[in-house]
Parts: sequence; structure tokens; C-alpha cells
Amino acid sequence: MIKPVIVQFEEECYKEYQHLQELVIKGKPSKKKPTYEQLLNSINNALKNIKANYNYGDLIPRRLISKATFERYGTDKIFRVELVGYWRLLYTIIGDEIKIIALILEYMDHDQYNKIFGYKDK
Repeated sequence: MIKPVIVQFEEECYKEYQHLQELVIKGKPSKKKPTYEQLLNSINNALKNIKANYNYGDLIPRRLISKATFERYGTDKIFRVELVGYWRLLYTIIGDEIKIIALILEYMDHDQYNKIFGYKDK
């Protein structure tokens, strides 16, 4: 039996996603690239791909997940999807016997991603 994949957002992330949708609807220009519309389209494409294959993203190695990051997200099984303009979408998988839930944790620009996972500029 193939389990259905349900994509859900963490509450705070969903508020940000709704805000991004509102910015696109209102036609607000972004201060830097990518545009809000490009970012929203990239997120929506990632969501569609995750729904089709919950292992779509790259699993972030556990050695890169600090204790603070584990506490922030409540898991050490975090997947990353690259978005337009070096943005990243993070999600985790929750499952039971009936369904698989891909929980969208956060989306962020590359600088914030580097900070969370301890990458340094060279």
C-alpha cells in the first residue's frame, strides 16, 4: 500500500508563507533578488515535488545539526531543498501506518541557512 504524502507547515512558517502570498497579490517589489513572485513559485514547486516524493530534498548530515538547531526544530532529520536565488526550504518527515506528513519547518535565505548550520564564508 502506498501511503499518501501530506504537506503541512509549521505554524510560524505558514504565517510567513501567507504573508509572502499577500506580497505577491499586492504586487509589492522585493528589496533584493529573487522577487517575491519568484520565491513563491519556487516554494510551490518544491511543495509539489515533496508531495510527489517525500525524499525529494537532501538530508542534512546529523553532524551539521547543532544542539540549538535540534531544539529549534525538535528533530535531527532535516531535509533541505534549494530554492531560487540561493534560498533554502527545510522540512522533516513524520509518518505513521496510514500517512506520511512532510512538515515544512522554515524557508530562509542563504546567509541565515549558513548561520544555522555553521557554514563559514571562505
